[in-house]
Amino acid sequence: MRRTILGLTALLLVVPSVHRLGADASLYTVQDLGTIEGVAPTVTGINASGQVSGFVRGATGVRAVRFRDGAWSYVPGLETVMSVANGINDHGDLTGYHFLPTGVRAFRYTDATGVLEAIAPLDGGSLTIGMAINNLGDVVGYGNTPGGTRGWRSSPGLPASVLPTLGGSFGLACGINDNRQVTGTSSLDDATNTQHAFRFETDGSVTDLGTFDGPAGTSSACGIDAAGRVSGQATNAGVNRAFRFAGALANLDTFGGAGSVAEATAKGTTVGSFTLADGFTSHAFVHTVADGSFDLNSRIPADSGWVLTSAKGVNGDGQIVGQGIVNGEVHAFLLTPLAPRDVTPPTIAGLAVNPASIFPPNDAMVPVAVSVSVADDRDPNPACAISSIDGHGAPASSFAVTGPFTGSVRATGGATYTFTVRCVDVAGNESFAAADVVVPPDTVAPVIASVSAAPYAIWPPNGKMVPVSVSVTASDNVDAFPKCGITEITSSSFDPRDAVIVGAFAAQVRAEKGNSYTLHVTCVDHAGNASTADAFVRVGKDGDVAFSHKHDVYTLARKVWKETVLARR
Repeated sequence: MRRTILGLTALLLVVPSVHRLGADASLYTVQDLGTIEGVAPTVTGINASGQVSGFVRGATGVRAVRFRDGAWSYVPGLETVMSVANGINDHGDLTGYHFLPTGVRAFRYTDATGVLEAIAPLDGGSLTIGMAINNLGDVVGYGNTPGGTRGWRSSPGLPASVLPTLGGSFGLACGINDNRQVTGTSSLDDATNTQHAFRFETDGSVTDLGTFDGPAGTSSACGIDAAGRVSGQATNAGVNRAFRFAGALANLDTFGGAGSVAEATAKGTTVGSFTLADGFTSHAFVHTVADGSFDLNSRIPADSGWVLTSAKGVNGDGQIVGQGIVNGEVHAFLLTPLAPRDVTPPTIAGLAVNPASIFPPNDAMVPVAVSVSVADDRDPNPACAISSIDGHGAPASSFAVTGPFTGSVRATGGATYTFTVRCVDVAGNESFAAADVVVPPDTVAPVIASVSAAPYAIWPPNGKMVPVSVSVTASDNVDAFPKCGITEITSSSFDPRDAVIVGAFAAQVRAEKGNSYTLHVTCVDHAGNASTADAFVRVGKDGDVAFSHKHDVYTLARKVWKETVLARR
């Protein structure tokens, strides 16, 4: 919700020469908003109900006013105070600024309580100017500080807090939506004082909206709608041209005049004014995605008597407020579309992700394709694209949007990734749908094909510690190399000093007569699934040796094998 920036000095209106255009097609009715105490106010914004904010310059000075129930009235509490209303929300609450004995202060007026609240300056500052108010009651504006002019935001009951800049010490906050995205203008640095339009995001980052002339150009913005689309003006070959930003700057100026500015945007409709080639005459314009940019004078009845010079605000129903000339005088107007506005969002009939399930969970990045089936009651080709991927706690490096209908996710076992697709019609109505990509967890343990110990028969039983090594052959359905090792040794002697693990595949056992040792080997995969197998070692005893040393070992080995097999049965 954006409202016009006004200075603190005299507020002047330039009346352009009357230049009538033939109406191509009447799309709007024109309502003269009239006067208050014989003076026509200047409008600054409009809400969803068609209520209007503004100010009037009367005999006693400038006063903040609002239009509702078909008539103008002063903002309560400001009837006798020099003041300006710059913004109005859907509840009819207003913001702007007023002059107090202590200095110029932004205000927040709330109909629910009837309270007019002054917003105090920033630390070290002396004034605040309120520019816009959202439906949550958040007010944004700007004020002075010892370090320069800075933009701020103030939530109900809280003081104004400074907003970041694009790098310089100058900042001005001018519009805010219900997602608390803020738009305005900021300097890039203090050396050149080059100023660009910005959008302050919900995550605390600041987006430089740029210009048509690159970094050296300038831009400014005040309009922002519920979807975060921004309107303003940016230099193009050194001339200010109206733009709308929805991920990239779009030049709305098709009039070829001396310049233009987009003042406000809502649900795909952007309004503002452009200057004709004479460098003086101003006309109001409207831009929609479906129809492009048009001089608003070509969209009202030819016999209306109006020349619409500027459009200052637009609401979700397509109503437009601004200034124009009628009967030789400058008056505020309200345009209402003749045809019902398209307010029906596209219908997303189906959304699919491929693959919807990923296996194996090997932590590799896997491409995902999205397909969507969508229809709209008026737009034959709604525009769709992936708007976000939710990793549900996964690191940001585990997922990415790579194209309008493509993304990539990491194959981490147990992870779920939610792909959200946004579809929007030419009227700006939008729909969202979501589909999940899941990575089932790895629940299969490694397979141990063989395990053996060397030596598996020890002779002589001399009571010394003997090194033993273990060989393991294992495989896993996911991990190429599951991690294996000796995890425990059990002994027939029950003396823990008789066996010790000295490495993943190495142990020492005591050559104590008749002792037997079971080396328990465990293999674990990346997901933590584990398998176990045993290798056996036995020390010979009296009666095991009956032949030569070579034959003794062979006989002992067969005896150990036989006893071990019988024991396992």
